Amino acid sequence: MKITIICSAKSNNHPKNPFEMKTDSRFANAKFIPHLKDEKKVCTVCGKDCFWCRKEYDLDFSKKINELIKLPDLYPLFVDYPKNYLPKELKKSDVFIAVGIHQDILVKLPKLIKNKAKALIVPIEGTKWVSRWVKDKTIDQCTKYNIEYAFPKPFCTLEKKNFKTINNFIDEFKIGKPKFRLYVNNLNEITKAVVLQSAPCGNGYNIAKHLKGVKLGKDAKEKVAKYWHSFPCMGGMKIDPEIGDTILHKAGYTHYNALKKAEIIKV
Repeated sequence: MKITIICSAKSNNHPKNPFEMKTDSRFANAKFIPHLKDEKKVCTVCGKDCFWCRKEYDLDFSKKINELIKLPDLYPLFVDYPKNYLPKELKKSDVFIAVGIHQDILVKLPKLIKNKAKALIVPIEGTKWVSRWVKDKTIDQCTKYNIEYAFPKPFCTLEKKNFKTINNFIDEFKIGKPKFRLYVNNLNEITKAVVLQSAPCGNGYNIAKHLKGVKLGKDAKEKVAKYWHSFPCMGGMKIDPEIGDTILHKAGYTHYNALKKAEIIKV
């Protein structure tokens, strides 16, 4: 499976007036892309103190990234000609992933990739990333051009539904709603934690490494809370009207639920 990632490149530019806006480049460049391109051993959190929580896993998906398109992170509020920001010729990929791009570009994307992609995934890590209108309009366009779609809010809530290509993407890249397998001894202590599926930021591996030697129940939940939050999670901290809570909290609940539903193997 081949994927194309479209995101914003990080810059030091900032809006100079109310008619300019800046898109979010942090999640894509600091978390998601490094997690996929693990061949350089890029730590997404610890820096010099990294103990390499992902070393046991084959996470080098760099050869599956067919194209990485980095757009500006500073725009006028309204983009009149979205095509001008994209390459004239896009490569074919099974899945296009649009992370934190201008909404005027996003809403035109299905038409531009109609003969290039089988699926479009649009993670939403911030309340202002994708409006309800843009989401609905983009879904209409995806349906029109027979493109599968997913708008996980946040990305770590991505799960299998009725779209074959997106389901295959989840299986192949082992990302989406986190899933764990826990080996537990007769003292109810976790002797080993295996990541079956991680949040796309890579936090599943960080959490699993810290669960070793911890008792199931309250102690394990406290570890999840500590290491999920301090990764850090980049979900938005403002109340999102669609989910009735912050996106950050939604990510937290998703990880707590992964612990609750973990596959338990007695040793």
